Amino acid sequence: MAGIVRVGIVGCGRIAEADHVQAYIGVKDCKVTALCDIRKDRTDGMKAKNPDFKDAACFSKAADLFKSGLVDAVSICTPNDCHFPQTVAACKAGLHVLCEKPMAGTLEQATKMIQAASKAKVVLQINQSLRYNAQYMALVNLVRSGAIGEPFHVRCIRACNGTPNVTWSPGADWFVQKKHEGGMLVDIGIHMADVMRMIMGDADKVAGFLDIRLKTIDVPDNVNALYRFKNGGTGVLELSWTLPGGAGFLEVYGTKGRIRLGFSDKGVELWKDGEKAETATTYPEAKPLKNSQATFVDAVRGKGRTLTPGEYGRRALALCLAIKESSARGTFAKVKHFKGYDKL
Repeated sequence: MAGIVRVGIVGCGRIAEADHVQAYIGVKDCKVTALCDIRKDRTDGMKAKNPDFKDAACFSKAADLFKSGLVDAVSICTPNDCHFPQTVAACKAGLHVLCEKPMAGTLEQATKMIQAASKAKVVLQINQSLRYNAQYMALVNLVRSGAIGEPFHVRCIRACNGTPNVTWSPGADWFVQKKHEGGMLVDIGIHMADVMRMIMGDADKVAGFLDIRLKTIDVPDNVNALYRFKNGGTGVLELSWTLPGGAGFLEVYGTKGRIRLGFSDKGVELWKDGEKAETATTYPEAKPLKNSQATFVDAVRGKGRTLTPGEYGRRALALCLAIKESSARGTFAKVKHFKGYDKL
């Protein structure tokens, strides 16, 4: 489409404030023209904080925004259980969609979202935000360049000592509620599993263990998984909301070396096989990438393609749901891939 892309933000909570709002303000040929939240104080507050939104229309129901004629595209920033119905409804209204992760609660729902976007001929982008993160992509690109030879093992741990409804978004209890499809697995696991797939390719099967240690929630707060990838390699994924002191790193081992990204200011570290540890090459600053929202607007305008289409979101979801299935069954589970879309 030509001209200004008019965007509506559905859900004016923490993720909208932390990511989508400021990102859209900086995008050329884009204007936020509508806000929607079931709480009026949130839409009013977002308008008050952002002069760029002073003329934005406010809605309490997503359906009313979708049929308003005031937007060409929407960001779905609502709790997880709203992603599927709201995305399908937006597509049926002819709107392009940038949907927060996880895109859905089931693979069947994810497929229907992809089909709805295809039928309506609109862009469906999933906010798998690490694909727009400079340091993560620097690591991925180093692996793909052959810097460590053939990768055969990846290790990832992401852990903290507190649930997001207490630490990151106080009061957002849907993060830790089964009825809203919350939980550690799809909150953080969806990102890390996607990165592991970028590094190693598709996974064949997974052994997973889910635990609920906190007595105040009904979704897993600890996740442990072992992946077997189709290239013969392996991967370990550890996630926790209850680890004292927290922890975080991503390591990739190859036939000629190792790459490590710790969650510190050191950035990406590359060791070549046979070298001493102190000779590691560090990449503390990676070249900034175009953010998710700018990429989305470009795709809507026909000026580029989304880096995270619905098919990618579904593949990341499949990697997480296989962990859940394995834990429930007590056996390895096959990863149910989306057929017909084989690019990484």
